[in-house]
Amino acid sequence: MSGEPDVSVPARALGDPARARIVSALLGDRAIPAGELAREAGVSASTASEHLRVLLDAGIVVVQHRGRNRFFRLSNAEVAHAIEALQSIAPRAEVRSLRQHGVSEALRAARTCYDHLAGDLGLRIADVLIAAGVVSELQIGEPSSPPEPFPDGPIVAAFGIQRPEGHRPWARGCLDWTGRRPHVAGQIGAQILGALESQAWITRRPGNRAVRLTDVGAARLRELESML
Repeated sequence: MSGEPDVSVPARALGDPARARIVSALLGDRAIPAGELAREAGVSASTASEHLRVLLDAGIVVVQHRGRNRFFRLSNAEVAHAIEALQSIAPRAEVRSLRQHGVSEALRAARTCYDHLAGDLGLRIADVLIAAGVVSELQIGEPSSPPEPFPDGPIVAAFGIQRPEGHRPWARGCLDWTGRRPHVAGQIGAQILGALESQAWITRRPGNRAVRLTDVGAARLRELESML
């Protein structure tokens, strides 16, 4: 018989600045090689290996072997949600360079959170979906089903929204550290990220999980917002 969840296990695993930088880099739902994660954490390759072993033992990351290289990613969406929620209550790190300032502003504007959009852009999209009745008011961690009848119209078409498949929640509130309120996760969040990338509304910025809203995307989003 199992007792209560032992939060000390992930807390100890995340309770190191270098490991915190590693998991933050992995929030973009990418498989990243150990060497790149070492650079992100600002530690040597051997030290990064030790940190990654701790994260593996705690079930926070998984490893994929590709030839002689090891690639790491977060274990699942629940881990990503927990890390994003911790970021919303964590103090802001001091910005020490112009580059850090630029990266911070880019992440605040628009970024990926595992397989969905976050930041100011993610919150704007959440507001559009709620105002259009596509999703109900979002509750942190609470899954919701699509309304019946299934929604249609220009907003659903523009965001590439389709009926849910499988057991993953269709919509779910994920706490955003930018606005300290939920953006949209779940199947619908992943569908929207995929649609916006395929339609060139957004492009990914190299080197981190920030994304950029293109001129086409900005114009289309303003058009959808004007319909509400």
